[in-house]
Amino acid sequence: MDRDGLLALFRYNAYANRLLLDQAGRLSEAELDCPASPSYDSVRRLLLHMFRSERFFLDCCTGAGPGATDFATLADLRPAWEALAEEAQAYLTGLEAATLDEMRSMTVAGQTLRFPVWQMLIQACVHATHHRGELSVVMTALGHPLPTLDIILQFAGESGQPWPQG
Repeated sequence: MDRDGLLALFRYNAYANRLLLDQAGRLSEAELDCPASPSYDSVRRLLLHMFRSERFFLDCCTGAGPGATDFATLADLRPAWEALAEEAQAYLTGLEAATLDEMRSMTVAGQTLRFPVWQMLIQACVHATHHRGELSVVMTALGHPLPTLDIILQFAGESGQPWPQG
């Protein structure tokens, strides 16, 4: 995986997260907190898990200390997630090719594991994609379906090509 491929994945991740947050913003407080998610109980808790995971993997790659990961409202989460997306894209833009293969440590459940930077960065995006799929099902059941999140729609938009309607 090269830097440009990772940048494309992170641009998509930010794009899909914005669409997700747009739709989540339409949920009532009760809908955000009702038991609906098989993995993290509620939409709110799953969104927080997604943000915290992206923060965690970027911090593992950069060596930065953990940033804030608790938010009182969904409105508080959105600017933090946008800032995280900008931080990730700035990190990737300045990344030297050799750094992608450098090993970084992460500690999970008391166990320290080591992976190359590129694998941790891919994990951040793939993990988010998994949970957006879960949220698509959950939010549809709550009456707030997500728009189509296919990466090709973002590629079409970036290249100035309108996606066929209908």
